[in-house]
Amino acid sequence: MKVLITYDRRLLGTRFTKLKQRIDEHFPSRWHCFDSSYIVSTDLGVTQVRELLLPALDTNDSLLVIELGNKWAGIGLSEKNRSWLDLD
Repeated sequence: MKVLITYDRRLLGTRFTKLKQRIDEHFPSRWHCFDSSYIVSTDLGVTQVRELLLPALDTNDSLLVIELGNKWAGIGLSEKNRSWLDLD
């Protein structure tokens, strides 16, 4: 399944680095689609993904993890990324 991970831009410096490292380490199939968003391919549930990322966050940070369905629309996406979104 594909999961959207998005976070508040208050994550700066080492906190952003820690979050990026955890995402890179645990989700080899990923797309850093926008400045503060990733889409990852995983068998983990959204709560498990959130729990995995919590050590990289401070109490005032915001994080949202959403399971994506197979219907989506976009503009300005490369063919590679459109194809990756369609795979499941």
